Amino acid sequence: MGLFKDMGNKVSGLQGMAAQGQASADAVQTGLTPGSFDPNDPAFAPIEGVDLTGYCKGVSAIQKAGAQTKEEAAKIGGPAAGVSEDKWQAVSDGWVARMRQSRAVMNQYGVLYGTV
Repeated sequence: MGLFKDMGNKVSGLQGMAAQGQASADAVQTGLTPGSFDPNDPAFAPIEGVDLTGYCKGVSAIQKAGAQTKEEAAKIGGPAAGVSEDKWQAVSDGWVARMRQSRAVMNQYGVLYGTV
């Protein structure tokens, strides 16, 4: 019985390693690691002149300030992202739409947001 139990543990261990390897490969393919996405992909093109890093800065500033309305968010997020407050909503809506369409953009947002 001990032999079969040991073999079962080894098989489970190998399956776990395979799953981790697949998760690592998926991360590389979807922009979770530095240099693992194509920055020339049109999904990463700036919106109203704001790149993904700028958008992250705007969202971070809004969160830190505790903005409660769209107007407050625009007053804070626009300047933090480098655009006027009247452009902020278009920038925000555009990046949210891209994150829905592109897993790489969504994942890269998560990576960048933690660094701004």
